Amino acid sequence: MKKYNYITALQYGIAIYFIIRSMSLGIAIDSYIRIGGVDGYLSPIFGTILGFVPLYIYIKILNYKPELNIFEKINFLFGKLGFIINIFLSILVFFLLIISFWNLINFISTQYLFRTSKIIIAFIFGICLLYTASKSTNVIFRVSNILFYLSIITFIICVVGLYGNQHISNLLPFLENGLKGPIVSSLAHVSYAYLPLFILLIIPKSNIENNSNLTKYIIIFYLLSSITKIIVTFIVISSFGIDLASIYEFPDFMILRRISTNGFFQRFESILATQWIFGIYVTISISLMFIKTFYKTNISRKHNNIFISIIVIILCTICSNYIFKD
Repeated sequence: MKKYNYITALQYGIAIYFIIRSMSLGIAIDSYIRIGGVDGYLSPIFGTILGFVPLYIYIKILNYKPELNIFEKINFLFGKLGFIINIFLSILVFFLLIISFWNLINFISTQYLFRTSKIIIAFIFGICLLYTASKSTNVIFRVSNILFYLSIITFIICVVGLYGNQHISNLLPFLENGLKGPIVSSLAHVSYAYLPLFILLIIPKSNIENNSNLTKYIIIFYLLSSITKIIVTFIVISSFGIDLASIYEFPDFMILRRISTNGFFQRFESILATQWIFGIYVTISISLMFIKTFYKTNISRKHNNIFISIIVIILCTICSNYIFKD
């Protein structure tokens, strides 16, 4: 069964692409607009530059003891204290899981199924996550591989379809309040986009085929995902203007309604928005894998994956619906 836990360097890079983009919808772009203001499109640019610091740390940790996952590395380095550190990391990832799940359910509820209870939506996605969790690591990453190409196609359609909607006047005055807003917002960008990458450290480097080229794939997909975020933010602010963009809960989704199909498609933006749903779903699946790995590495190997997944998804559903009221 061990071979089913092996993935390729390309699949690993694609997972990085999805994780970096997963917080874009609603959450990250809101910080660019509200903190960065009219210069918010500079935030992901500065954030990409600053993001090389955690990326460097990430690659260093990945290369250390390549046969071990992150929990085993921490236990090796810190002994008994490692258990406490691993608990802390798992709590952080569980919080990331709750936020991602809430964002997914909130987006589906407000934009697609506004008459449907969020509990029902969460239940449906919970079943999908359980099915994903029952599969091996290899299967999960192969699915993300397929979703990547669909995501790239929809992204290109969005960019082409929105060409000509931008107005430079919406980006003026340049640096209205100085560099403080974009720089502070870029720190939020690093937090939302790059720090969650550490959940991928549950996969030992030795479980990645052709890992001699892994660093190259990591940097390529890091830059690719960052460029897409820069493009989206620029299009939103330059098309809507800062005042209108700040009104919408999901401005990056609302801008898609400006793509004209001359009546050929109804709610075409709903199809194009699947690129964000893919990213959130992949991140949730890998976060769930992270928590399961923690349980099996540090607590007990007696319970199977489905049992652990059911408990985590139930807790995630409860927390996402009752902790975040708006």
